[in-house]
Amino acid sequence: MAFTPTLLPKPVSSDEEYEQIAESFHTAMKGFGSDEKRIIREISSITNDQRQFVKERYLLMYGKKLEEDLKSELRGDFEDIIIALLKPRFEYEAECLRESIKGFGTREHIIIELLCTKEAEEIEKLKNTYNELFERNLEEDLENEEGGPLGRLLRSIATGQRPSDSYVDLNLAQEEAQKLYDAGEGKFGTDESEFVRILASRSFAQLNATFNEYSNICGKDIEESIKSELKGSLESAFKAIVRSIRSVGTKEKDLTRIIVSRCEIDMGDIKREYQTMFEISLYDDLKKELRGDFEEIILALVGAD
Repeated sequence: MAFTPTLLPKPVSSDEEYEQIAESFHTAMKGFGSDEKRIIREISSITNDQRQFVKERYLLMYGKKLEEDLKSELRGDFEDIIIALLKPRFEYEAECLRESIKGFGTREHIIIELLCTKEAEEIEKLKNTYNELFERNLEEDLENEEGGPLGRLLRSIATGQRPSDSYVDLNLAQEEAQKLYDAGEGKFGTDESEFVRILASRSFAQLNATFNEYSNICGKDIEESIKSELKGSLESAFKAIVRSIRSVGTKEKDLTRIIVSRCEIDMGDIKREYQTMFEISLYDDLKKELRGDFEEIILALVGAD
């Protein structure tokens, strides 16, 4: 499926241009205080891959890491999102996963958000990065943390076997839409295992076709059925899969994680779905809720309508 990012690569053709961006960051931190508007402008105009080149040039030019200099200048939520934007994407997401798994309790919503919205290639990159950073196996960590249908769903997705192709089998979509109906709305109680099997194993393109067929069979949207048939974290996980296909999103740390991980992938789709669901633009809603430099960097990444 084709998604719509809100942040595209900046046309940069030489090391000199990356050096100019690195120099601009350095200028923003000269003297007393820092020029937050310059920092926002520079970091929101280049992609994650391009930021890695800028970090390399900055270290070469000034003998210091860009993120360390920024940490010494910035504070609070604004510091958090700037540092998150500078980390390689899968390193940042692996750290979020590890933080959500370790310690007292498991923050399931973070695991759900980061795993259930990914296709096979992304899952593999995330698993490899997790292993490199923490010398741990993500699938084993999930097995130790989660049981029941939710655990089966997350471990199934973490295998990285979900197809990534755009081919759609309409006969299979009709067949599995009927199976989802029979496992939920069409019976007393819910066969959660059938939901797990289908939603964890099919490509996003195939699932999109299945959900369309489901609406024809059931007379209601798949997300409505999930809400009425399932509860708790399992409901949240299935909703995350549905919304990653249709693309929906939204507390500062959650917002940082979502914006950082989705602005180069499908934030344009998330904005459209948000408008449809709430009849207000995501940009305008964020503008009403946020303040200061954190507001400015979030709005720059989300993009005006």
